[in-house]
Amino acid sequence: MATFLFKAVALLVLQSPQQDLWARVNADSTDGPAWLELGRAYLQRAADYHTHRKPVTVDTVWAHATVDTAQRAFERAARWSAGTRTADSARVYRVYAFGEWAYVDWEAAGSAAATLTWHSLPEGLRLPPVLEELGENLLRACPHRGILFTAGETDTQAAWYLRFSRGLRPDLMIVPYNRWYADSVLRNRLLREMKTRNPSLRALSQSRAVCASMGFERPPDERAVKWNKRPLVWVTGKETKADRVPAQDFVFAALKLAVDEHETWTGPVTALYRRAVTNVGALCKAFDTFELQAEVGCR
Repeated sequence: MATFLFKAVALLVLQSPQQDLWARVNADSTDGPAWLELGRAYLQRAADYHTHRKPVTVDTVWAHATVDTAQRAFERAARWSAGTRTADSARVYRVYAFGEWAYVDWEAAGSAAATLTWHSLPEGLRLPPVLEELGENLLRACPHRGILFTAGETDTQAAWYLRFSRGLRPDLMIVPYNRWYADSVLRNRLLREMKTRNPSLRALSQSRAVCASMGFERPPDERAVKWNKRPLVWVTGKETKADRVPAQDFVFAALKLAVDEHETWTGPVTALYRRAVTNVGALCKAFDTFELQAEVGCR
């Protein structure tokens, strides 16, 4: 991953809209929160690369250097803020950076290349259990050979991590919905892998199950697509009864521990589960097993 070169970094600094953050870390190199925000800013710059619009060109070296810069910023945030929520967040974003590296490689060379990138993740660098559990639950919820559209950073990275780094549910394709429509290069790559040309949800659902994470307020709106509510996801397309996981079979032990310990990532995960409970009340029985009714809005 070592494309973090001095000249590349200097160029990125000069182009960065986050000059105030650079000023902060230049003034105090031990400012952990500033390093964290700087890393997040560079992850966003990496995401901008995938729009493939000027002035950002299709340049994987530039994209890797941008994510490398983010990774180094997160390392410094964790180092200088040990024992704080800033350090907890920095460690998670270090994993997210691998997701962005893999995204660049996926777009350039396919899902096999993305898998190889994820496999370079150091063994000691893991998501916290509450995010791992979320990723596992989302993957369990989507039918065999489905495509899972994710809504945001939390559900995307959790699902990617479990799918690519831990090898869970290799039959699934996991795609951030906004990138499916905004990133034509990735979309065309995925359509080739699925051996189809039509990117509409209706067309995709004719050959496979299409799932939408309940990280969305509501499922993607497309004419002639009928969504069915399932625990944690909406589903359209090919689905059998054998694919359906009963609501009471989902596990929330890590969430219980995260709530009790007031862990940093409890909030984003709980927000998704609260939305899921609103749509599928049967989930309350599973949350009741772990004494989490109040946290997710069950009565």
